[in-house]
Amino acid sequence: MTEAFASRYGPWGVVLGAGQGIGRAFGVELAARGLRVLLVDLDANLLAEAAEAVREAGAPEVRTAQLDLAAPAIAESLEAATGQLEVGLAVYTAMVSLVGPFLDEELARHKLALGVGCSGVLAASHVFGRRFRDQGRGGLILTSSLAGFQGTGWVAGYSACKAFDLALAEALWWELAPEGVDVLALCPGGTHTPGMLAHDPKVDENALMTPEAVAQEALDALGQQHLCIPGEQNRAVRAALEKLPRQQLIEVMGENTRKQFVD
Repeated sequence: MTEAFASRYGPWGVVLGAGQGIGRAFGVELAARGLRVLLVDLDANLLAEAAEAVREAGAPEVRTAQLDLAAPAIAESLEAATGQLEVGLAVYTAMVSLVGPFLDEELARHKLALGVGCSGVLAASHVFGRRFRDQGRGGLILTSSLAGFQGTGWVAGYSACKAFDLALAEALWWELAPEGVDVLALCPGGTHTPGMLAHDPKVDENALMTPEAVAQEALDALGQQHLCIPGEQNRAVRAALEKLPRQQLIEVMGENTRKQFVD
């Protein structure tokens, strides 16, 4: 299985937003599946720690690139960082998660989140999508969220970005399948990550999925389906929610999200 995965999606996998959480877990899991791994993040310290974890997981080779995924010239930077590598898989997990009333957050922060969550995704999809199309194989994973299936109050900007990521991944899945390229929309629910825990959610931490489980399920689903909602409970919740009238769905998601972060 490891050899087949590496043959289709190797020899290099690129993880964008790899410093911590789900991104770091992807790096470790790709190493376990026999890939060389390039880790991309803005934080040099987190990159160094993640690289060590990926090496310990058995990656044949690990490199890092300290890049700002919201930068206007990120496509050119990705080309420069990966141009000499035979990349077969790109995973985009980076995000800026803003929690609370939309108007209470400064516009500059919303623009930053939009840059990381949409512009960076668009650039990476274009850069690696073209490369995979030209070589006739490859995999692209874009990380959305259960919050991306509808507008979700209290994380309005985040849910909007994740809706973009979901729609882009689904469209590219259809467009690139005939070219031999596998695209997956990854839609996790609550996950035990530093980003999630930084907002002090009022949830049982034991009920949150681990980043490792999310990464494993996503990679197992790649090439088998267009959408992955990791975790049986998350899939059951989504199945129940999608039966609601749209307005009720938005109300339920907004109220439940608010309660997670407000005493």
